[in-house]
Amino acid sequence: EFSNGTVAGAGFELYQNQPNPFKGETVIGFNLPEAAQATITISDVTGKVLKLYRHDGSKGYNHITVKSSELAATGVVQYTVSAGAHSATKRMVIVE
Repeated sequence: EFSNGTVAGAGFELYQNQPNPFKGETVIGFNLPEAAQATITISDVTGKVLKLYRHDGSKGYNHITVKSSELAATGVVQYTVSAGAHSATKRMVIVE
């Protein structure tokens, strides 16, 4: 059974930020199979790191709110969430 990517007891999963594209702020959600420190890295298309967040993640769904004012970028950027042996990357769009 698939229900919008959220399954009880699911493994590591990174969700698309909401809203996207965004102006002001957006929420990045991810699922952890167990409690772990997560690192959320936001970088531009050249790979330059714009912002790094550390999050004490709990088992299950987690999220962080990202403000575009903290990123000093517009257009396409990518975000990577890493926790333990897991890592995933998605793209998001910042509009002015």
